[in-house]
Amino acid sequence: MKKLIILLFIVGCSTPTITPTVIGYENDNGKNFDIISGNLSSTDVVKAYFDAYNAKDLQAVYNLEHSDVVLYAPNGIMIEGPKQHLELGEQFLEANPIAKWEIVWSMSADVKYDDMPEENWVTSGLLVTYGKDEESTTSVSRVVDLMIVDGKVKKGYVYQRELSDSEKPTID
Repeated sequence: MKKLIILLFIVGCSTPTITPTVIGYENDNGKNFDIISGNLSSTDVVKAYFDAYNAKDLQAVYNLEHSDVVLYAPNGIMIEGPKQHLELGEQFLEANPIAKWEIVWSMSADVKYDDMPEENWVTSGLLVTYGKDEESTTSVSRVVDLMIVDGKVKKGYVYQRELSDSEKPTID
């Protein structure tokens, strides 16, 4: 009887299967694929990515990217590979020594395809401030969509808009 009670307790306490909540969809060639909440640890990769930028540690940025990373900048430039990203990053930081990336929000989502592997994307809203000195700064709002594979950035899209006067940060 004691064995039966223990078995019933173990079976009764097993973790139920949780069906992921669909939070949206992706339309690919007229077909919709479910988007579900993704692994939260992927947002840590994105945080490390922008922390490295803020520390002006472009080698750390480089190390967080796959060797075939592709990034699409808001100005239409396509960056292919971490080496090109490193070179462009050095040029940007040289021209904008007070650049700062502040993550305002970040969320992870998985796209569930029928005939392709699932993709994990982290979408983040950032306040980006850059310029030569405190008096000549520009601040913009960016939405950055990064595909994370095995803890590294594989692909990314950056969208940008100018801030209204009421949104612009004040420098003390």
